[in-house]
Amino acid sequence: MKKIILLLILVGFTLSIFSGCASKQIASVHGIPITQVELEREKTFLKDNFGNMDDEELTQIALENLKAKKAVEYEAQKEGITVTDKELNEAWKNIKDRTKLTKEDLKYILLSDKLFNKYTKDITVDPEEVKNFYETHKDYYTTVKVYEISVKDRDTADMVYQKLKDGEDFSKLFEQYSIDRISGNGGFMGDIPVSQKFFGVSLKPDTIYEPVPVNNEGYIILKTTEQTIKPFDEVKDGIELYLLNQKKLDFYHKKIKEWEGEGN
Repeated sequence: MKKIILLLILVGFTLSIFSGCASKQIASVHGIPITQVELEREKTFLKDNFGNMDDEELTQIALENLKAKKAVEYEAQKEGITVTDKELNEAWKNIKDRTKLTKEDLKYILLSDKLFNKYTKDITVDPEEVKNFYETHKDYYTTVKVYEISVKDRDTADMVYQKLKDGEDFSKLFEQYSIDRISGNGGFMGDIPVSQKFFGVSLKPDTIYEPVPVNNEGYIILKTTEQTIKPFDEVKDGIELYLLNQKKLDFYHKKIKEWEGEGN
């Protein structure tokens, strides 16, 4: 009997030790503790959703996230901002079957949204900012028409490339040599932005590019034709929305950093 009692005491003692270690406080914000359990859970979430980070990087980002979370919760309490059960339940109903978030995670997101809206509602974007962004990022709104001929081997690719350089008709060469004619559109791949590399190629108008290997499955020969720049009036609303969101996010991020430091 004594052995059984002693065993139970030892089990209880061991569990208390592990429990204490698991809930060990590793940091705090305004007296609100951040525990090892929270850190490990945040690291797991980051790893599952983003991956490709070593443990040191995961730990650093997880800790920053948790500090921000505690700062937001502290500020919301100061401001008397809350999330009602009704708001939480309605939001949870819409996402519960397609998310890895917990209900507590969602509550924090809704709380943060309320603070975000409160502190950024008066931020605006000047029309000159919109115009300046357009002028300095015209490559975002510039496209070229891109055509391709796909072949199986390098010799054929070099031959087709040379024929194109010699001025032979692209559509005829496409019909004669291309192994990819599923779309039936003469090799047209679309209007591609010049701001991004396409199969590793920097695009410019009216150019024939040397053969490019594609995943060990053959080669493509790319040809571009006319360039199109979207007019300012067509894209200004999108630019304004983008700049507005960026300004709000930057401002809110700075506010969180302020909240983290207040009173510490």
